Amino acid sequence: MMLIERSKWYNNAVSPVLFMIDDLANAWVDTNHNGAVDAGEDWGFFKDEEQSSFRFLKEHILHAHPEVKVTFFVPVGARVGMIRKPVCRMVSYPINADEDSKAFFRSIHQDSRFELAYHGTTHGIVGEEARDFVQEWASFLSLDEALARIEEGTQIYSDVIGERPAGGKYCGYASNEFSDASIDEAGFRWWCRFWNRGRADGSDDPSCGYDSDPVTNYDVKRFGKNGVLDIPSTVNGALLNGLYHGGIGMKAIVKRLFKRSFIRWKLREIDELLEKRLVISIQEHIAPSRDDGKRQSPNIFDDRESLLQIFKHLNGKKVWYCTCTELADYVNLRDHVSVTPIGDSQFVLQHDAECRGKRISLTCSEWRPFKIMLPGGDMVNVDKGEVNIEVMEGRYTIIMDSKQA
Repeated sequence: MMLIERSKWYNNAVSPVLFMIDDLANAWVDTNHNGAVDAGEDWGFFKDEEQSSFRFLKEHILHAHPEVKVTFFVPVGARVGMIRKPVCRMVSYPINADEDSKAFFRSIHQDSRFELAYHGTTHGIVGEEARDFVQEWASFLSLDEALARIEEGTQIYSDVIGERPAGGKYCGYASNEFSDASIDEAGFRWWCRFWNRGRADGSDDPSCGYDSDPVTNYDVKRFGKNGVLDIPSTVNGALLNGLYHGGIGMKAIVKRLFKRSFIRWKLREIDELLEKRLVISIQEHIAPSRDDGKRQSPNIFDDRESLLQIFKHLNGKKVWYCTCTELADYVNLRDHVSVTPIGDSQFVLQHDAECRGKRISLTCSEWRPFKIMLPGGDMVNVDKGEVNIEVMEGRYTIIMDSKQA
């Protein structure tokens, strides 16, 4: 009897690959005080113009890897700087400040390669020094305060996009006792709560999460009464920067002399995720500029060579490039569909009503080509035991070639 099961990931991929970029915002930091935008200063204020960060991302990273999709985490209000008395001038407005801004951010979300996710309103509260900065969700003193601020921010988002955000991320991965309940009650479908990677490195930083299991730490989980999907952040985009920005010391020279070996050694992080079929989510920032004169890390400018090498390494591997919402939608579908066999040649897909019409990936124990007749009579070819199939009411019938039966 043929065994048919739901695939863990869409297209029966080994792992999903997410490219997460923080702090795309209607902001600009004039780090060299010349009154004009220069490379690395823009956070989104200059839209798709020359010298903008979005243009840099498209031309210098995504052009070489058009298969990659990006989830941008957007502070929707006027994103604050890092310190109360900045050393660099910062310009910042809400994403709905004017029609041109709204059109730019809306056009990104409408592009099938991208999505805009929620990353707070102002990102937090500035302090005298950067270490005194209080991240947005860590600043709320009650659940009601958190929900009120989320409502304020999602109204700005909706004004631009025309719908509420599906998910988002804690600013700085920082939260408090009210945070998770605020995300759950606000109706988000998915959220990024922790910087999971640090847990494997022995970090005590609470932003690394509270799961010491080396496998589930890098897999999707759920939290809250509504089962919000918790998507981990697992790969630092600066993974290979030790090779490209290693300085002139003996250690840096050795790395360059043994470039290929160093790359293979560092990429073991990704290979381990692939081996265990876990989430590969690459963390970056849209720009290195900060109003305190320090450099934000990781960022797409400093990490360009590292990112290109990571994506090159993934070429030819059976991965699924997706946005966070696409990942969440598939996992929610997968978790609400089950395969029930009927005899030797039929099965039904037990499912909730909202699953109907969506496409689930199935794996079959039979690798020889065969067909499945859908409940409505249409035929679908199955090759190498894999198929993406529409969820429908009724029986699915397995039809083998008469020579194979």
